[in-house]
Amino acid sequence: MVYLDPEPVIKKLKEMNARRILLQLPDGLKPHVFSYFTKLSQNFSVIVSSSGFYGACDTGTRDEYVNVDAVVQMGHTEIPNVNYGIPVIFEEYIYPSAETFSGLNLTSLEEKGYRKIGVLYSIQYRESAFKFMEFLKDKGYEVRMGNNDGRLKYPGQVLGCNYSPIHDLDTWADCHIILSTGTFHSMGAQLSTEREVFVVEMSEPFTLHSMMEEADRRIRRRYANMAGIMDVDRFVVVVDTKVGQYRMKLAMKIKEEIESMGKTAVLAYANESNPVDFQNMMAQCIIFTGCPRVATDDFDRYPMPILTAQEFQMMFKKTGKGKYIFDEIVNVDRQ
Repeated sequence: MVYLDPEPVIKKLKEMNARRILLQLPDGLKPHVFSYFTKLSQNFSVIVSSSGFYGACDTGTRDEYVNVDAVVQMGHTEIPNVNYGIPVIFEEYIYPSAETFSGLNLTSLEEKGYRKIGVLYSIQYRESAFKFMEFLKDKGYEVRMGNNDGRLKYPGQVLGCNYSPIHDLDTWADCHIILSTGTFHSMGAQLSTEREVFVVEMSEPFTLHSMMEEADRRIRRRYANMAGIMDVDRFVVVVDTKVGQYRMKLAMKIKEEIESMGKTAVLAYANESNPVDFQNMMAQCIIFTGCPRVATDDFDRYPMPILTAQEFQMMFKKTGKGKYIFDEIVNVDRQ
């Protein structure tokens, strides 16, 4: 049973003299909203965000900020180099460490002769990642966690848009292993490196499987999505208004590059990307400068090609030297 203790948050809010609070809980923690809301409401005026949100990059809109003194976001870790513009309290929820990984089958590592392992994790499995490193060391592997850049709080941590610990170890590691659930973080990890990435699915019994074949299929579909865009004339360059995804300077640069090729481009704001909006604009291609996963994961929703900023550079500026480049967010503009 997940227990969310509101007392540390209440103490922090009182210290900042906050009165009106926006409360965000991810879908996995929303079943606890009544008890948590009730406790906070004894001390503050609280409104809950019922909408889904993407993590620490998405702490509410400017309209919501006008009506609150602080944001409380549960389950995520702050992005250190983002200026949130309003006090935000991030209450991490770290799952208790797994007791043992002794039943995990490492045959796939042995068969390929991988001995130097980079260990990664999505934030809720941070404690388990250290236990996993000890497990690998006991098996005779060399193990490291890569250093993080300014968008991440911890070494070894990953976000869906940032895999800097992988890049820190890529010249050293034979492969990388990420502790996570599902394929969201592990797919991004594999798209960001040519080294093989394995995921430990963090539900017992633990399993280890490679993401390489699935990522290869995804890349082929991305190239198919990009096919024919060289003849496109009307582009919409989208700026995501979320505080942690706002890259206006990049969008303006791309717009200028499109126009220098004799094509037409418009800048558009979006908080939630809706394919119908761009269809109504008669857009022939979208360049999305916010979260790269909108283009790489949700492109089937769009009737026109949708590219990340890096994919635009690959196709029109011939960057990457023939290899796929995943569009990672290192920093964002101040709003």
